Amino acid sequence: MMRSWLDLPRAPIWRNRYQLYFFFLGFISTLVRIFNATMNSIPACRNSSSRISLYTTIRALSSASNPNSKRELKDLTPSDLCYYWDTRPPKDEQLAFADKVFTPSRHSPVKLWSAAKFRTTPFASVEPEVAFLGRSNVGKSSLLNAIMGKEICWTSSKPGRTREMNAFGIGGTKGGESKVVLLDMPGYGKASRSEWGEEIMKYLQGRKQLRRAFLLIDSTHGIKQTDAEILRLFRHHAIPHQIILSKVDKFLVRQLKQIKTGVTPANIERLQLLLQGIKPIVQPDPGVAEGPGSLGEILTCSAEARIGPGRALGIDAVRWSILSAAGIDGSLQGGRLAVPSAAETPVTLS
Repeated sequence: MMRSWLDLPRAPIWRNRYQLYFFFLGFISTLVRIFNATMNSIPACRNSSSRISLYTTIRALSSASNPNSKRELKDLTPSDLCYYWDTRPPKDEQLAFADKVFTPSRHSPVKLWSAAKFRTTPFASVEPEVAFLGRSNVGKSSLLNAIMGKEICWTSSKPGRTREMNAFGIGGTKGGESKVVLLDMPGYGKASRSEWGEEIMKYLQGRKQLRRAFLLIDSTHGIKQTDAEILRLFRHHAIPHQIILSKVDKFLVRQLKQIKTGVTPANIERLQLLLQGIKPIVQPDPGVAEGPGSLGEILTCSAEARIGPGRALGIDAVRWSILSAAGIDGSLQGGRLAVPSAAETPVTLS
């Protein structure tokens, strides 16, 4: 009777564990060579950046297949962190353009002026301005430092340290004017003074260079009565304004050490529900409100949560919103994004 090959005695394949080790080592090396050869045969994958992009795409697809997988803070997009309903989230090239404009240099950022009273502010300036307001100790100065990429604003844990309107120029060149001016305003609420509020309102109502007021709100505390009053004044005087929620990292994770392990989809969804709940407060029904509400997007950020060298969570989207308010949406010159001068008409990037 013929015997099946399965019944024949077989010689041992592995004589010892060292043979097994070297076999797998050679097998893995062969796979690596095959992968590199395949990548080099594809023109779009010959450079290292394309390989990284391919790896990132594969990783994102594998993460999407697991709805419970955590995501690193650096991988969160403006659509994850912010809420857009009247506007569109910025594209990657727009965020990169904004980061380039705000990259520190010898001529940017620079402190331009300080003023305790509106009548002492320089009226001859023509650069577009945006102002940052919020309760005392909400983190305005820290946020501005993160936006400008340089520790130029005075910060303190003691409320009420900012007592003047401080202006900082961004995007300037040697012998040239700044592209946009950022104002750090005195805080309201605890440790603030009534005369500061009067001067701030004079500026907001009378400053022709003002393009938008950004109201900073602590995401862990929500909108308080003083914030609601400022929003009412914005609507009453038809002052263009937008909401930014600060310290969003504390909302996404319970402990600081969890930032390194990533954010769960449930916490991202919880953040979106919070932003959707704020929408009717900052943009109430036109039939009820006495004036125009805020811009139809709510931004979030954290000046303390670092996602890379010189990068803080959500700051790139805030930078883009500042440039959009100033009319610097990016012009196309020779196929490249460029910043228009103050005399030029900006071309919106589609």
